Amino acid sequence: MSGRAPMPFGWYVLSVVLQCAHVLGATVSQGVGNLAGIWGVTIPLIVGLLWGRSGPGKGNAVKQGFLVGFVPALIGLLLAVALGQVEPFLLVAGSASSGVAAVIGALIGNALAPKK
Repeated sequence: MSGRAPMPFGWYVLSVVLQCAHVLGATVSQGVGNLAGIWGVTIPLIVGLLWGRSGPGKGNAVKQGFLVGFVPALIGLLLAVALGQVEPFLLVAGSASSGVAAVIGALIGNALAPKK
């Protein structure tokens, strides 16, 4: 066993659901829309932190942490573009910043993970 925690599909699903929920929430409430950027990076930060607590290892936390932030953010931003909430140029910048936030969360979570 490599000692690395796999990135379960459930973390991707959770992150996609949360990203899409905040995009849809912005259609209902201007207050949610005003905080869209903050929610967009807070969600992957928290999901990365929680996943990182499983002790994925530093390298795995960086690679898979980026993906668990980037992919769901991209999906959420595609929805936001389709709804006319944001401009398409945010697809790359927003997804990348979410990926970086997830890496930070995963590294912190990995550092806080119980040692075996």
